[in-house]
Amino acid sequence: MARQIGNMLKAREPKIVNGPEILNKYVGESEANIRKLFEAAEEEQKRLGANSGLHIIIFDEIDAICKQRGSMAGSTGVHDTVVNQLLSKLDGVEQLNNILVIGMTNRPDLIDEALLRPGRLEVKMEIGLPDEKGRIQILQIHTVRMRQNNLLAGDVDINELAVETKNFSGAELEGLVRAAQSTAMNRHIKASNTVEVNFETAEKLQVSRLDFMTSLNNDIKPAYGTNQEDYASYLMNGIIRWGDPVSMVLEDGELLVQQTKNSDRTPLVSVLLEGPPNSGKTALAVKIAEDSQFPFIKICSPDKMIGFSEIAKCQAIKKIFEDAYKSQLSCLVVDDIERLLDYVPIGPRFSNPVLQALLVLLKKPPPKGRKLLIIGTSSRRDVLQEMEMLNTFSTTIHIPNISRGEQLVEALELLGSFQDTERASIAKAVKGRALWIGIKKLLMLIEMSLEMNAGQRVSKFLSLLKEDGALGFENTI
Repeated sequence: MARQIGNMLKAREPKIVNGPEILNKYVGESEANIRKLFEAAEEEQKRLGANSGLHIIIFDEIDAICKQRGSMAGSTGVHDTVVNQLLSKLDGVEQLNNILVIGMTNRPDLIDEALLRPGRLEVKMEIGLPDEKGRIQILQIHTVRMRQNNLLAGDVDINELAVETKNFSGAELEGLVRAAQSTAMNRHIKASNTVEVNFETAEKLQVSRLDFMTSLNNDIKPAYGTNQEDYASYLMNGIIRWGDPVSMVLEDGELLVQQTKNSDRTPLVSVLLEGPPNSGKTALAVKIAEDSQFPFIKICSPDKMIGFSEIAKCQAIKKIFEDAYKSQLSCLVVDDIERLLDYVPIGPRFSNPVLQALLVLLKKPPPKGRKLLIIGTSSRRDVLQEMEMLNTFSTTIHIPNISRGEQLVEALELLGSFQDTERASIAKAVKGRALWIGIKKLLMLIEMSLEMNAGQRVSKFLSLLKEDGALGFENTI
């Protein structure tokens, strides 16, 4: 893109510099490398003045040499002097009028603020993820030679690939094309003790739709996309609709998804699913996220931050939110919030830095043109209330436990557990008795009971319910 800007301006061939290559182990050499980049432009301006041609310098990974001054503790200060040297060339006493400097980075937060002031690198442009139209153009560019040489099969539809590659960057689309080419070539390699090419079929080599789909499913995953492997484990047992409460939660979740998609007034929508432990909050949250079909879905879970310090945890959570901001439609599941906060009732103790980070991020609207749905889960509504976190969510939905015998029997029937006669015996045994059990706990008790002999499964199941405190005495409610 930077090269194309140079061509449009009819300038000289741009100088492209990798940021880390500027640095040198010898004292003063790093600064000298900066000066050498500007020598040609300085000499020509002195010689031709206003008639001098345009010189373009492109810094790739500019954050490597232009970090905030004073931020490198224990360093020799070479990064600071490199920044000073670059500033003097961009906006010094002898200011150049025949030069265009372009810096590229994916970490703008690391760059020294003085470099971004007017008269220096004052124009900031975000190169975001391509939309569907952009993906079509990128795929056409990377497949044009294949099409010209009759190597692209007729069943390949670029428009279909553009739809399937939501949130793919340009580099990832290029990688997809290369992976599809490799998949096609592998079909013509004979599997034996040695690698041999089947020349009989190689002459008919073409990259087909199947090659692209195979690479899409197995090889190339977008950095800012949705990876089903991340949340497949949360839905391994599916969603058990044991009663109206479950259906109502999913319906409310669908309404929030549609609000996020369609409303221009609420780019940030957040909901807290709260309820007792083992009630299936995480599974419901992930199901709502999956059904949304948003191009970016991410789960912020405490099990991925085990051993993190408070600062590291804050940075990890912040990065997840920043990644979400890069997609036009994003959904974040912030799971088990009290665990993220390191909350324990003894004390009580919790991590205030993580709490403050979450309070800020949960209320921060996404950038203009982006929309974000946040689904939080918690088993301690009372704790979040004391921490003033409940008010950061747009709405709160309660996830109850199974509390009636007919709900229990419905769950058993949907799961296909026990025979009809066994379910009838269980229904008779729990009728008129207090019942309070989460669906996750119920699954565990069912599996334990099914390991018994056929004649003992019902009695074992009822016994486990009593031992767990899920089944009360008769006529208690």
